[in-house]
Order: sequence, then C-alpha cells, then structure tokens
Amino acid sequence: MATEDSSEMIARECIAMRVRLLNRVVTKIYDDCLRPHGLRTAQMNILVAVSLMKSASPSEIEQRLCLDKSTVSRNVERMQRRGWVKFVPGKDGRSHQLQVTAQGTKLLSKVVAAWQHAQEKAVSLLGKDGVAVLSSTGTTLGAHRV
Repeated sequence: MATEDSSEMIARECIAMRVRLLNRVVTKIYDDCLRPHGLRTAQMNILVAVSLMKSASPSEIEQRLCLDKSTVSRNVERMQRRGWVKFVPGKDGRSHQLQVTAQGTKLLSKVVAAWQHAQEKAVSLLGKDGVAVLSSTGTTLGAHRV
C-alpha cells in the first residue's frame, strides 16, 4: 500500500483522530462558557472530582480522571493560587491531601448556569444518539479506568 493510500485510509477511518478532534471541539464549548468565571474545563473537572472525593491526593486525581501528573500539577497550582483548593496534611503527616475551599464550592455553585449552557451546546452538537453512546460507556467519575 502506498504511503498516500495509507494516509487517506487513516484520515478517513481513524477513531482516535476523530475522538481527539471531538474532544477539542467539546472542550472549547465548555471553556468558552466557563471563561467569564475564570475557569477552564480541566480545572472544573478537577474541582468536581475533589469535591466528590472530599479529600484527595494529586495521584488519586490523576488516576480518577486519567490525567498525567504534569496536567494535574499545573492546574492544581493555578487553582490553589485562586483560592479554589487547598492542601491539608494527610493522616501520616508526610503526605498532603487536596480539598475544595469555601471559595471553590461557591465557584462550583456559580458556574452551574454556564455549565448547563455548555451542556446544551454539546448535546446539540452530538445529538441524542451521540450522548446516549457516551453515557453508555460507564465513564462517570471513577466508574471506568483504562
């Protein structure tokens, strides 16, 4: 098979390429809606995860959200500077756990309308069948690990 034929086939059929493109498009929808609140999609996901877990180490967040260490570190640092999360000593005295601050909880409440607007746009883009496929994958927070 010629290189050009291979390239055409991959461009036409590659699921990974399509999923990555869809991820960028959907993330932009959420980022645009959350931007007035100074929040990005990745930060919102971390904030929600920590809120649900009550207390979590960065490595637990990495595992739960399937993120790499540098992504979590970079976002947590920004979120900490903005007062949305804080580190508290772990039970062993050596480790640190991440917790959502009162300001972070207030932010989550404040962004619900923007998040709902992004949800509506994403549903419109994906259609009911697309949303149903995503919902059936079991990738709710912590339900699916690769």
